[in-house]
Amino acid sequence: MNPIARRGLLLAAPALLLGGLRPDPAAALECDRREREYFSNRVLINQHGQPVRFYEDVLRDRTVLVGWIFTSCPDACPLLAARSLQIADAAARAGAPPRIVHLSTDPRTDRPEKLKAWAARFGDYADWVLLTGAPADLRDVARRLGQTVNEARPDQHTTLMLGGNVAARRWAKLRPDLPPEAAGAQLADFSLVPRAVDAAACTS
Repeated sequence: MNPIARRGLLLAAPALLLGGLRPDPAAALECDRREREYFSNRVLINQHGQPVRFYEDVLRDRTVLVGWIFTSCPDACPLLAARSLQIADAAARAGAPPRIVHLSTDPRTDRPEKLKAWAARFGDYADWVLLTGAPADLRDVARRLGQTVNEARPDQHTTLMLGGNVAARRWAKLRPDLPPEAAGAQLADFSLVPRAVDAAACTS
């Protein structure tokens, strides 16, 4: 079974309701450790040429909107970029701006400077991370997010986006044809879900 499906990550599982429970620091650390192991801390390169660890530097404690693109894509990827910005702006209007994360499916061509120039065509969003790196690392990250990429055929990537509150373990698939206001509202709702600090709630 796909590890994402087994974990229930993309099924938008009900939020953890902590109520009056006191956070357990040891359990919170255990949840964080499990998330790091699950998503991996693969070192990728952002659009500024800086090495970043995928879990600790990109995902940890964030509400994120994740998608796959490549800069020479003539049609779908520009539409995905524009839609991602629309969704993020809608979430921001609801008081919860997410981090946009775009991973290249063509890392041999998409060097940091190309990613940066490509993003500039679509607008200026304060928290937009575009990632390239070693093909094996990008394949592994995609696999952990329930996707398959092949740098030999960068066009064969999903157009689905993933929206999630990482610390709360609350995720959903977002179709690109979903109205931006609806997707933004869903991300804003996710941002309100309390983090998982109960060891029983963060089991893989």
